Parts: sequence; C-alpha cells; structure tokens
Amino acid sequence: MPEFATAEFILEDGEYICGWAIEKMSKSMFNVVNPDMICDTYGADTLRLYEMFLGPLEQSKPWDTKGIDGVNRFLKRVWRLFYDRDGFIVTDEKATPAELKTLHKLIGKVQTDIEAFSFNTAVSAFMIAVNDLTDLKCSKREILEPLAILLSPFAPHIAEELWEALGHKESITYAAFPEYVEAYTVENTCTYAVSFNGKTRFTVELPLDMSREDVDAHVRSLDQTAKYVAEGNIVKVIVVPGKIVNIVVK
Repeated sequence: MPEFATAEFILEDGEYICGWAIEKMSKSMFNVVNPDMICDTYGADTLRLYEMFLGPLEQSKPWDTKGIDGVNRFLKRVWRLFYDRDGFIVTDEKATPAELKTLHKLIGKVQTDIEAFSFNTAVSAFMIAVNDLTDLKCSKREILEPLAILLSPFAPHIAEELWEALGHKESITYAAFPEYVEAYTVENTCTYAVSFNGKTRFTVELPLDMSREDVDAHVRSLDQTAKYVAEGNIVKVIVVPGKIVNIVVK
C-alpha cells in the first residue's frame, strides 16, 4: 500500500517481534483457522472443549493454537483414569471420602456453570478434578461413571467411548445427570500446625469435631512429637481448635 512505502521495521535485539491483537476470527484479519484441520490433528472433542475454554461466550477471544495442546493433554489424562498400558483398569472398589468429595464438588460446579452458560469455568473445574483424581490414583467405577456423564456435553465422543467401555449398551446421552450430594463436600477435617516453643515443626490432619483433650492426647502420642521433645519435658500444650497446637517444652 502507498502509505507504507517508506515504512521501516523496528527490531528488538536484532529480531522482528510480531504481535497479535484480540480480534474475532475473520477473513479481513487473515486469522481464519480451518476447523477441519484442528479436528484432523487433535480430534473434534479437543476443538469443542477449546472453544468453550477460551472464555465467556459473549466476549471476543484470541485464537491461539498453542492453547489447544493443553486441552488435548487434559483429555489424555481423562483417558488414563480408565486405561493404562495393560488395558482397561476400572474397578468396582468402594470410593474413598476424598474421591467422593472431588466428584461431588465437580458435579455442583458443572451443574451451576451449565445453567449460567459459563462453560469456560466448567472446563477449568474438570481439569482440577481430573488432576486431583489422578493424584489419588482413582480408577473406581463409582467415580468414573458419573465423571463420564458430566463430561459428555463437553466432549461427547470420548465420553461415549468410555461409557461403552464401562459396559453400557445404551448411549450416554440417555444417562441421568449425576445427583449432587452436599454432605460429601462438607469439610470434616482441618489441618493443625504443631509448634514447639512457638516454632512450627509439622502439621497434622484431624477431625473438626475433635475435642481439645483428644487433640492434645493425639499430638502427644505422635512420633514426630517425641522427636522434637527429645530429652525435654512437656510443660504445657495449648490447643487453638481448628488452627494450632503449641507445645511448651523445657
């Protein structure tokens, strides 16, 4: 164009840095991405999730293919909850309180976000929950069946395949939405910081309803307490419910 005939490139440390602006995808901006190419490379579920993860539906958002990799890795982590190198690993073992807590926090969050069309925050909640379940090494049907149902509106193809692997003949689209049970999400434990002469040495997880006397007795019985008391004598134990245990040693 004539107005750019004398334009000069400004280099930064000898390099031309090309930036980008937050614009809608359009031919005039030369930023159109063919969705078929994304589907061929990553699959339709990845594209679908990425579109929802970008941000609120009503806002313009930058389209950067670098972000797709993260969503694709998330779906692979979901798959690894069901499969490992030896094949299908889902068991009928009873779920632990920690696993049920993770699941029902997700159910409540996804249910609220779907009703509010806040799909990006729902996808974030899925990522957090799957990371937690991975850390817990969860492969239990009681957790993974509801997880597949929750995921099905967001990633229908992988959810359908996992549903079939779980032994179901009908499509996952006919499955009832998991019921949220608030009791599973209620915090019933707390972390006490255990200090000796005012200096914190370790922490311990105890029931919230544990009495001062029981907290005192439990902390005194710990091997870690014996280590820090050593040759000294416990003069006093101060318990602040739900927060701290301070042991005075002389």
